[in-house]
Amino acid sequence: MKLSVFSPRCVLSLSLLILSAGCGGSINADYSKLDLLDVSGNVTLDGQPLSGATVAFEAPDGTFSSGVTDENGAFTLMFNTEKSGCLPGDKIVRIQVKTDAENPDEESEGEGSTANQPQIKIPEQYNKKSTLEATVDANHTTFEFDLKSKP
Repeated sequence: MKLSVFSPRCVLSLSLLILSAGCGGSINADYSKLDLLDVSGNVTLDGQPLSGATVAFEAPDGTFSSGVTDENGAFTLMFNTEKSGCLPGDKIVRIQVKTDAENPDEESEGEGSTANQPQIKIPEQYNKKSTLEATVDANHTTFEFDLKSKP
């Protein structure tokens, strides 16, 4: 018996093979062995809440968890795009706010524009050359950072 590529039996077999292989399904990672801790806190600059700042807790090996502050300066760290948390240990904390110069593709006019808002500059001692440190453990999961615009 000769089977054609377009025979119902061949098409059905091919369809089942494709379906069983899957198409870009999500990976279900097991985070239970990582001992992730929920970490949150607040950031102020000169006593005022700092919104839109990226807060990163970086380990000595370069891995990090990060979050973005809301309008009240509050943040929650994310381990990745799907899971909140931070690995325990000693961290260097880096806090930065992107400027329009770092985002040339963003519109500079119109509703929601930041063109008329003052640009916030965070001193390097809080980001590139950060002197901020934190130890994350079961007893230390909430942090307050009061940054000064002039060191």
